[in-house]
Amino acid sequence: MKLRTRIQLSTTVVLIVLLIIANTSIYLIFQNRAITSEHNRLVNTSYNIIEELNKNKDASMQQVLEAYLISDGIIRTVDGKGHPIRQVTTDDDYLDIKSMYNDDQMEDVFSYEESMFVSVSIPTIDENGEVINLQLVENVDFLFDTIHELKWVLVFATIIVIIILFVTSGFLGRVISLPIQRLTQTMKTIEEEGSFEQITITNRTKDELTEMAMTFNRMISKLEESYTKQEQFVSDASHELKTPLTVIDSYVKLLKRWGKERPDILEEAIEAIGSEANRMKYLTEQLLQLAKSEEIIENEKEVVNIVSIVETTIQRLQQAFAHDIYIRNEQSTIQMKIHEQSFIQLLVILLDNAKKYSDDHITVELKDKKDSVNISVTDKGVGIPLEAQAHVFDRLYRVDKARSRKTGGAGLGLSIAMRIVEQHGGHITLESVEGKGATFTIILPK
Repeated sequence: MKLRTRIQLSTTVVLIVLLIIANTSIYLIFQNRAITSEHNRLVNTSYNIIEELNKNKDASMQQVLEAYLISDGIIRTVDGKGHPIRQVTTDDDYLDIKSMYNDDQMEDVFSYEESMFVSVSIPTIDENGEVINLQLVENVDFLFDTIHELKWVLVFATIIVIIILFVTSGFLGRVISLPIQRLTQTMKTIEEEGSFEQITITNRTKDELTEMAMTFNRMISKLEESYTKQEQFVSDASHELKTPLTVIDSYVKLLKRWGKERPDILEEAIEAIGSEANRMKYLTEQLLQLAKSEEIIENEKEVVNIVSIVETTIQRLQQAFAHDIYIRNEQSTIQMKIHEQSFIQLLVILLDNAKKYSDDHITVELKDKKDSVNISVTDKGVGIPLEAQAHVFDRLYRVDKARSRKTGGAGLGLSIAMRIVEQHGGHITLESVEGKGATFTIILPK
């Protein structure tokens, strides 16, 4: 069953049930109040008759009963055995209505010869001092005709409202299911054509369906971006691995042909193969490291003093670097929640990058700000051209491929650094002037 049909049926059924309950309640309340009102009126008349008899001792009971005779009914007194004593009526046929004695006040509704009556029976004392019942019985066909008309009015109104509800709920179902149909159609297009279609949002309301469409569009945008990056990554990685493999294959063929006869070719081939193998190993390690950095999770982070980590890392690298590394810091302790090993890796990447392209000293500066901690790594090397600065964090991108190959770079270090910073909720910036050096600044929120 389609969602639209389910919405239509469920909405109609629920509203029908509520409508029937409401109309039934109206009918029963009106009927009960109308009958209660008639009973109360007869009870008041009975008390008036009794009061008149007590006040006017000279008047006979027959005269009083005739004076209070109701418009369409009968008034009578009944002895202790249930036999009528006195009766006054507007219709002699009412004299055949059965009488009954009751010790307590009684109110009743009954039918007689296809007519409806309400009755009241009240114990009292007659002029002879005997306990009798004063009974008033009134024909209320007019009242039940009104109740009957009300019933049919409510029935017809219910039927009309049900029809209106069914039509409007169908329209409502179509309106609600329209964004879902667009979503389904878009998904089918994506499945069949392999494209990244988005849902057209015509009404920017703040309801759940619009939010669902906007969320879907954001998800598709991210998927498209991820797919594009993946294609680029695979293409670049394939290109990078293809070159050393081609060199190795060429030297293997050369060895098969001349290796046994010419020692100089053998030595050259072995050296070239070893060099390309080492470069492939380095590239593979970088690719694996980039993949590993994706696995950082929140519960692996700990609150540590990053000042001591920075100082320890610089001291360790200083032994391997030919450059001097200076640190500027006004704080001895800066507590941050970080993934320690990844943070160390981030520092190593930036310091190693500065070492490769600079022959002068390197400066590391820590600034403890109100909302963030900034860590800057500055070198005085060749710098980065302005047109290349927007791409230095892309995977496998190298500003100068010949220079990078010479220094051993694979274009993955800064991509790993960017990812680590993002995993910590921060961002990294670059300021560089070609020929004057570069400054990479890590900005981590507190």
